[in-house]
Amino acid sequence: MQARGDTAIKLVLLGNGSVGKSSLIARFVDDGFARVYKQTIGLDFFEKKLQLPRDQRIVLQVWDIGGQTINSKMLSKYLFGVHVALLCYDVTDAQSFSDVEDWLRVARENGGKQMNLYLVGNKTDLVAHRVISNEKHEAFIRQHGLPGGFLVSAQSGDNVLKTVYRISAAAANIRVSEYELSFCDKVVRAVIPVAPGVGSKGPEGEQEARTAMADEIEAEDKANELRKSRKMTPHRCCIM
Repeated sequence: MQARGDTAIKLVLLGNGSVGKSSLIARFVDDGFARVYKQTIGLDFFEKKLQLPRDQRIVLQVWDIGGQTINSKMLSKYLFGVHVALLCYDVTDAQSFSDVEDWLRVARENGGKQMNLYLVGNKTDLVAHRVISNEKHEAFIRQHGLPGGFLVSAQSGDNVLKTVYRISAAAANIRVSEYELSFCDKVVRAVIPVAPGVGSKGPEGEQEARTAMADEIEAEDKANELRKSRKMTPHRCCIM
């Protein structure tokens, strides 16, 4: 896919196994990333040519290191030549946020000088269950001297693609404005597979993802419909 002259950016996602790294990669795939298998190290990566403003292009490679633990001897090989590493945590899981510090240490020990590290908090759609505040997120970035961080939702797609374009452009030293980035993001309705017997399932064993406020919104819609129907009911006039 990489054409002559196009800058190639290698990106990896690091973090505990339950923070939603695979869901984030699935969101990239939904946006047209092609799957590629690297036989020499037995890993998949996903590749896409990103079209940026002023006819600038980047070939982004997102590497799927799966459920590798922080003590894996293979991490140093996976981090070789990486331009961007996302330190991922789950905003509803305090332990995953605490462990990001260990992932940061491993990344800095094994990554090159060209690697940019960003803090990424996932599952922001689960508003009612969130335990890591924006303040803690920003404090971590300042404390460890990271170039930035992002809050995203792999399920809804909120801020995912915008983040990808932003960090890819930064790694390639391409300037893009907030206005230009606003066209990169999209939020879609997600459908995710669930384990047998968990939640309500459709005919293909899938469960529709709902945000924490979905039930409240649905109840409000039903109440509005009920009020409309009452207004439309004809009133009989009685002469006393």
